[in-house]
Amino acid sequence: MPVDDYIQIMIESLTKKSELLDKIIRKNEAQNECIAGKEYDDIDWDAFNLLVAEKETAITRIVKMDEGFQSLYDRVKEQLGEDKDKYADKIREIQRLIEMITGQGVKIRTGEERNRKIIEKVLGNRKNFIRKSRNSLKAANSYAQTMSGNFGMDLSSQDIKQ
Repeated sequence: MPVDDYIQIMIESLTKKSELLDKIIRKNEAQNECIAGKEYDDIDWDAFNLLVAEKETAITRIVKMDEGFQSLYDRVKEQLGEDKDKYADKIREIQRLIEMITGQGVKIRTGEERNRKIIEKVLGNRKNFIRKSRNSLKAANSYAQTMSGNFGMDLSSQDIKQ
């Protein structure tokens, strides 16, 4: 296969990768809409988890594409280096796509970090709620035991009649 064909496939691969990264960015934003400003019980966890699964699918595709890209690049890197002038336009296009992809990666990491912090806060609030509920339940049980034990006095019905 001619070098031009390999380079074109590499450009197409980077373009598809960029499209998948855009999809992940949109999924991050949708996840943020699911969780931002909400309490645990108000979050649609099914929708949130579906978005996670869709992102995982896209990431798996990206990993495979990266492997294929690297394989193609390994085949043509010597020729690209030897004929820089001949392939200058294509090399610039590849560089532009890589720069764009790098920016998308930063945007994804920022979105993931934002969502992670929100989830940690939501789960932390839920954990505090559960802890307070347990403490309230313990206090109520302790009170009930105290009241049923007649404040620790062991009086039988016979003692009361006398």
